[in-house]
Amino acid sequence: MSSAQIEAHLRADMSWDRPSWKIGHIGQKGFNEEDVLDPLDILNASRADRARRHRQSREPKTPEPLREPLATMGLRWPVSLDEVKSRYKALAKKHHPDTNHGDPHAEERLKVINVAYSTLRTHFTSNIESDLEKSA
Repeated sequence: MSSAQIEAHLRADMSWDRPSWKIGHIGQKGFNEEDVLDPLDILNASRADRARRHRQSREPKTPEPLREPLATMGLRWPVSLDEVKSRYKALAKKHHPDTNHGDPHAEERLKVINVAYSTLRTHFTSNIESDLEKSA
């Protein structure tokens, strides 16, 4: 056997006498996620999860004590005091006992709306006062 034949035999033996090629040759186009069979949609779920986390990181976080009052009044954070006032006026007109002929459910709903409004108003007025103190 010549040295070239020995070398060829050793190389073939390293891959168990199976044909092999250099990586990226013989028409290989590389890995593509769309070519993977994904019946449970796991790959797309991770992309959707990353997109959801990115959206949430850009959205301003609602302060914890304001989540329930905002939900009660049907508002979303961020909101201004003027928006809260106008929404309160609309809800107060809608649920006032005089306009609902003494309906006890409307009266209870108005009480909940009043508590939510006072919580939001207190939050905004205390923030305005603290901003004024910082600027003084």
